[in-house]
Amino acid sequence: MAIETNLNPTHPGLPRQPFLETPRLRLFRWEAGDADSFRAISSDPEVMRYINGGRPWSAAELDEYIGRQIGHERTRGFCLWRMENTAAETIGMCGLQPVSIGGREEVEIGWWLAQRYWGQGLGTEAARRVLDFAWSGAKLERVIAIVMPENRASQNIMKKIGMTYEREDQHKGFRVVLYAIVGDRR
Repeated sequence: MAIETNLNPTHPGLPRQPFLETPRLRLFRWEAGDADSFRAISSDPEVMRYINGGRPWSAAELDEYIGRQIGHERTRGFCLWRMENTAAETIGMCGLQPVSIGGREEVEIGWWLAQRYWGQGLGTEAARRVLDFAWSGAKLERVIAIVMPENRASQNIMKKIGMTYEREDQHKGFRVVLYAIVGDRR
């Protein structure tokens, strides 16, 4: 069950403002109090299957993740933003984050969705909007995505947003495939 999280802690009574939007989605900057709304997603073994082999995150791991994303937003101007649907339910995340892979510092686009939202085109919709921001807002020249080879759904999103396969690699002990896109060539 998703939890309504669009209340503005800075200005009680006013809704939080999304950072990026699409017709069906709102992407929000993380705040320390967002853990409860994301816990069901990060503790679902099926969602986590292609993240870490299916191990649900502990509360401490989720808190560390949110803290890291808040830090990325402050220092780089982007992160993996919390994603809501138009009913103000947290349904996943999508955004950009720094990643070191193959001895190179890169910026990765990534997404997670709660299971009940799989197969509806929401990952592609969010990824397209984030990629627009990568070029126009963050002024990036290159964006990569990495995924376990078995995750065909995410590879399909990568292809739909114009990314091309580059190579296989290792990341955090897992074999991954790496896709990339340079500039705005969608």
